Amino acid sequence: MSSAAQSMAILMVICAVPIAGFAAYAFTNRQQPGARGFFLCLVGEAGWSVMLALITWPTPILPVYLNTALRFAFQSLVIFGWPLLVWEYTQRDTVQLRPRYVVALLVVPVFTVLLTATNPLHHLVIMPETPANPVGISGIVLGPGYLLQMAFAITLVMLPVGVLLYDLRSAHGDHRRQLLLLLAGWAVGFPGALQTHLFRTIESIPLYVDLTPVTFIVATGFWGAAVFRYRLFGMVPVSRRTTVETMADPVVSVDTEGTVVDSNPAARRLFGADGTVIGTDFAEFCRDYPAVLSLYEPGVERNEEITLNTDDGTRHFSLHVRPIQQGTTVTGSLIVLREITRLRERERELDLLKQVFGRVFRHNIRNELTVLQGQAELIEERDEDGTFEAQTTRISGSTDRLLAHTEKAISLRKVIDGETTARRVNLGSVTADRVRDCRTTYPEARLETDLDDVSVSSLPVVGKAITELIENAIRHYSGDERDVHVRLTTRRGETTGTLVIADNGPGIDPYEVATLEENEESVLQHGSGVGLWMVRLIIQKSDGTFRISADSELGGTRVELTFPLAASTDGDDDDRQR
Repeated sequence: MSSAAQSMAILMVICAVPIAGFAAYAFTNRQQPGARGFFLCLVGEAGWSVMLALITWPTPILPVYLNTALRFAFQSLVIFGWPLLVWEYTQRDTVQLRPRYVVALLVVPVFTVLLTATNPLHHLVIMPETPANPVGISGIVLGPGYLLQMAFAITLVMLPVGVLLYDLRSAHGDHRRQLLLLLAGWAVGFPGALQTHLFRTIESIPLYVDLTPVTFIVATGFWGAAVFRYRLFGMVPVSRRTTVETMADPVVSVDTEGTVVDSNPAARRLFGADGTVIGTDFAEFCRDYPAVLSLYEPGVERNEEITLNTDDGTRHFSLHVRPIQQGTTVTGSLIVLREITRLRERERELDLLKQVFGRVFRHNIRNELTVLQGQAELIEERDEDGTFEAQTTRISGSTDRLLAHTEKAISLRKVIDGETTARRVNLGSVTADRVRDCRTTYPEARLETDLDDVSVSSLPVVGKAITELIENAIRHYSGDERDVHVRLTTRRGETTGTLVIADNGPGIDPYEVATLEENEESVLQHGSGVGLWMVRLIIQKSDGTFRISADSELGGTRVELTFPLAASTDGDDDDRQR
């Protein structure tokens, strides 16, 4: 028995070592919510385990009453550390301990420790029948003071469990995993601390057998997983809560009965609520803004834009209502009002700018260019000896190009303001139509095609993009139009349809290609810039891709337009869209 008791005591000390290591880590993170309670729990468990090892050792090391007094002291650290851990964790903040409350809670454990240290005078904690060397606490005969300490400890470590279980109802993701690990640690450690008193009723179990330190190390393992695997002292849920608290967007949580259960400062400022609002009826909470209440329906998801006349002026919000679910049960709703006031103001400014530019391009610039072109033609007619031929030719060329840019700018606006719904389009058929039109306009250009029927999903105006790319290749060819060679090919992939347009021209400056891909307006320095922006916009709004590169066969530019294949339910092919 002596050898077995020694082995049991050594195991207890071994269990205390990693627990003390975890305690040291918790101490280094003591500024984080929950770390102080975690530290007290682990120091208490480590010291508790050592005291059990000393009393289990076959030869006496400390008198039983002193060992028990020290064990009660370490036990008190666990008694207070566990509620402090849970309190700070659920509050998501480091709590301030008020001295008078601490003193009140310390009355019982301090009294019990003092009573135990003076036990030989009264035997109120350990009865006189207790052996001088009991070989484990199972051999201790318990007095009323001992039972008082046990009752106090059980009560204080049971209460926080209800708080964790309540928090678990609405927890998700890592937050939920943290809670489950905390509860698992408690579920192992709490019965483990009591198992010795249960073993004393089983005669077949030796008195020196005490698995309390073993259960402590298992509980510490669960808590360690919460700390290291799911960042108990880190991002979740502390920073999540901090994020909500510091959000500029108002956030309100409402239960199924329409009662406010949480709100952030932005919401309280918007709705003019002072102090705590938890428990307030949502209708009362937003009484100044009935439009918000009209859009709220328990358990129903909704996304609406709403305008509120506040003390700060008219404000626009995108209101999002999301049901809060625990499993399959809806427990409430989360209401978020994302402010879009500045966005709406910006949209109005851009719309005004667009209208101004539209009128300028449609009327002012185009009319003035037409006048300028007419005057150049008049000069050319009167210049019989050709004195100003070079100047009039240059003026006519410049006005033609500017008029073309004006028309493209108008077309670009129509694309921006036009239909945004993709339709089923036969890419091969639309390309064939556009090639036929370009052959009429540019009869000497060589337009080669290899077109198959490929039904894709795109905007109906995709034909404009194809025409622009063909004309761009022809117009920017530096030699004779008869030498222009443009090849158009369609191909079908597993999920996409692609049109490749290759030419033998000089190509596009790589810098301008890069700026186009990066959405920078400096590409407009290129003569075909407006047209390329229109092409890019049409492809983007069709959920396609637009890529420009060098062509290895013809030696010029290679443009690839890729679109998602059309679903069979997209309707009839829009083969002839212009």
